[in-house]
Amino acid sequence: MPSGSGRRLAAAALPVAAVAFAWASLEHSASSLPFVAVAAVVLLAALPARLPARLAVAGAVFTTVTVATVELSSATLRGIADRGLTDAFAVAPPFIASSHPELHVLVFLAAAAFGLGIAATAASRPFVAAAITIAGIGWAATILPARDTIVMGALALLAALWPVAVTTARDLRGLVPGAVTLVIVVVVAAAAADAGARLSVAGLDWKSWDLFGESRAGRNVAIVWSSNYGGIDFPAKKTTVLRVAGPHRALYWRATTLDSFSADRWVESLYATGISGADGPLPHDPLLPARAAFRAGWVKQDVDVRALVDDHVIAAGQPMEIAGGSENRIRSQSGGVMLAAGGLRQMLHYRVWSYAPTPTRAALVRSPPVYPASLARFRDVGRTVVPPFGSPGREPSVASIFTTELYQQLWPYEGMWRQARRLTAKSQSPYEATIRIERWLRSDGGFVYEEHPPASAGAPPLVDFVERTKLGYCQQFAGTMALMLRYLGIPARVAVGFTSGTWKDGRWTVTDHDAHAWVEAWFAGHGWLTFDPTPGRGTLTATYTNASDSAAAIRALGTGRFSGSGRGRSAALRGEVPQGQAPGSRNSWWPIALVSALAMAVAALALAKSVRRYRRSATRDPREQASAARAELAAFIRDQGAPIAGTAAVDDLVVELRRLGVGSDAFARAFARARYGPPAGARAAADETRRELRRVISVLRSRLGPGKRIRGFFALRSLRDG
Repeated sequence: MPSGSGRRLAAAALPVAAVAFAWASLEHSASSLPFVAVAAVVLLAALPARLPARLAVAGAVFTTVTVATVELSSATLRGIADRGLTDAFAVAPPFIASSHPELHVLVFLAAAAFGLGIAATAASRPFVAAAITIAGIGWAATILPARDTIVMGALALLAALWPVAVTTARDLRGLVPGAVTLVIVVVVAAAAADAGARLSVAGLDWKSWDLFGESRAGRNVAIVWSSNYGGIDFPAKKTTVLRVAGPHRALYWRATTLDSFSADRWVESLYATGISGADGPLPHDPLLPARAAFRAGWVKQDVDVRALVDDHVIAAGQPMEIAGGSENRIRSQSGGVMLAAGGLRQMLHYRVWSYAPTPTRAALVRSPPVYPASLARFRDVGRTVVPPFGSPGREPSVASIFTTELYQQLWPYEGMWRQARRLTAKSQSPYEATIRIERWLRSDGGFVYEEHPPASAGAPPLVDFVERTKLGYCQQFAGTMALMLRYLGIPARVAVGFTSGTWKDGRWTVTDHDAHAWVEAWFAGHGWLTFDPTPGRGTLTATYTNASDSAAAIRALGTGRFSGSGRGRSAALRGEVPQGQAPGSRNSWWPIALVSALAMAVAALALAKSVRRYRRSATRDPREQASAARAELAAFIRDQGAPIAGTAAVDDLVVELRRLGVGSDAFARAFARARYGPPAGARAAADETRRELRRVISVLRSRLGPGKRIRGFFALRSLRDG
């Protein structure tokens, strides 16, 4: 094993590379060379022999990297502090670096800062380096969407333990068994996590932290519920718009629906169904199934309006009944949309009961493409109504749209229709076709969430999104899926409102950052069901869908399980969140909590032993330094199970070391001169005592082997020394 600078570089190289990889994963870039370069540069901090010198080099390198990065980018320091921090909360990863130069600089400097911390500490403070590694990779992982979660966790564990393995190995032969053991531990941990805790989202949403509680600034939020493809900007600070007491089940809070596609846009085109007081049942919707009339299946919500300025009454699913005060008036619209005559500021608290179905996948597969005549408007693609899914001669009829002069405005959408047809060629039911389209937009089609997509290059916005840029936010994703479903003959519309928000103490807290657009498709026997093609809505906690779980459903296609009896209901399918589980996570949290608790216990033990060693040696008196060296050697031997006291004399330690096959006469002589010799030579003798201490412990470690060293690390005998 190389000594000196070689060992320090070896200890730091793997964790530095892992941290650079984690932060580089936040960006879409044509080349990863900048992150490779910064990883190589930060390793300069590992070259000096002493820790203070390494820290000084780390500071100089970080300053140089910062200046060079800012100079080479189009960002300014003021822009980085302003726009960069704003984008950190508003832009969904992986983002395009050229579109967000300020955020790119922040990500690049974060990789450099964590890497320098590791390079400076890996050789002499391996547990500190391990903590920095876990923090660096973990922070980046919480920002990333749920993708390769187990792989990222395994990488973090391997990179964190690597400096410990390198620094405790005496030579290359000593490193091999330690490295093999390390790889086995990581593989076993990854396999266990994959079996019991496959998360659908990152486990920690740092963007939702609120150190000072809910804001009471009284800021009002007004949202325009219409299609807009020109880009969106979420405020840097979240504002709570609603508090909803309801079931611990992730639901979408709908404001209205955009049910007409006209002139390349989705628009709200509803018709009035009645005016009534804000207390009592709402007008019957003929598109609802008979089961919707049973109150036992309704979902009750108590809504507190905080900062939302709007006249749309927000509710889940299809509202059936409302209690909002007899003095208020409700104007009911088609599709279950409600308008408060005096606006929500006149109805700050209301209770609403909604029909929110939770069908099984098997039931949805069996739902036939039988559509009432009133659903024809939801198959309108702009200038004509498409024949229903599965009807004879449907495909030639749709193909004729793109050769008929009357429909020339629709010709640019031919590619979108052909793509939808290709994706669903083997689908035997409207549900199978729907989830294939949802899955393609969400994860399989190469689309990327981007809140400031490039302007359309002449084609209609949704066509440009599908065929050229593949960059967009919820408006593009939802609008595209709804239009593709209509071309397939499946009734669909765009819904707008809010995602479920954050669950705590029996309430959902919904902020302006939760504003969203999704898709509702109609199924016989169930009514309108929610689907969401947007990849995570650009946040870490957004619920994908309440009507399907595309990943599981797609895997089930063609296996025989999809058309079975469907006994029971999947919690993921119906959007329910078990008690104690965050929305968006479909599995138990306990494996993650257990691993975290064990990691914290190991870190606490390492810290306690480090503090004990520091307190022993934190003195300038050479005689006290010699005593600290004796105590440290005694503690190390005691942790290996040797029957000696923590206050054992040096002669007793020498005898025990001889039993272990380690010569320590040089340590004993140096200790005697430092502790009892003439004051003039005490300083030099104390330094020699420390050097001999390190030599003796290094020889001991090489002879003990990895198993005994690990047992010694977890031993507590040295902490009980007086």
